Amino acid sequence: MDAIITGQSERIGLSVIDNNDVEHLIEMNESGKIMAHQQDGYPDKAAERTHSEGEHVGHARKYAQYYVAQETDYDTIPWDIHADRFADVRQALQALSTDEIDHFFGDVLEQSLSHYWDDPDVDVGETTRPHELPAEMIGSDNAVRYKQELYLDDTGAIEAVSGIGIEYYVARGDRTTTWHGDSPDREPDAAVDVVPAPLIDPVSFRDYLDYNLRCQIRDCYLMRGMEPPEQYRVLGHGQYRFTGKYENFDLYPPYHDFQADIPGYSHEFRPDLPITWAELRGMTSPNQSGSLYDQIKNTLFTR
Repeated sequence: MDAIITGQSERIGLSVIDNNDVEHLIEMNESGKIMAHQQDGYPDKAAERTHSEGEHVGHARKYAQYYVAQETDYDTIPWDIHADRFADVRQALQALSTDEIDHFFGDVLEQSLSHYWDDPDVDVGETTRPHELPAEMIGSDNAVRYKQELYLDDTGAIEAVSGIGIEYYVARGDRTTTWHGDSPDREPDAAVDVVPAPLIDPVSFRDYLDYNLRCQIRDCYLMRGMEPPEQYRVLGHGQYRFTGKYENFDLYPPYHDFQADIPGYSHEFRPDLPITWAELRGMTSPNQSGSLYDQIKNTLFTR
């Protein structure tokens, strides 16, 4: 990807060259809204483009917003693909005390753990389900994801979080999100996208949210046609809307799959544990019967 700014007046004009060497002439306003977009490499109508062609067009638009933000004083990147904001939120997450983690994320932790009520290997204690799953939901509980928006104050600390968003299927291929609770009346700095996990300890759960944002930063770069910086070449679930692309579009490897074999990428989720990594390694052996999970579950997944 490459770009140059071709003019600035009421609109900002750019020439963007995508990864297929197709030129895109793009105009946006100072807030990053795309006002005009011309290119000759792909069909003009979105419905007539292949998935890959549509992604290249999307890359050009997102790269244009990113490039203007880098080269001018305008903040033209939408908040939900803003890697720098996500990095700030990660730093704020890492600074939280256990009590603060519980204060901000206790409900979504309970919501996540409630999916393991019937799992004899996970000690959910007196976990409740703060919000019942929608009656119109189809499919299994495992298809549910939870969202929560995060808001920073002027010092870069977490000031508030939104209520919980429940994302679920209402028909085959059709998902919707129902929100519970209130949110500050301003744009969030990031949103975590949570797949239910058998994590009990609040610190481990915080690390899980942090890793999700790390994967989302990876997504931000990939969605504008760029290779992420090395620290963000990680495997795992980021934003669900991009997971669907990784699963179904030939243009992308399966970055969401932590077992995927993608050169230069690895799964690096390492939560704080109640034991050291040396102790954990001492508990496991390829010669023992049972799975790795069976070998460690009583230490990691009980209170």
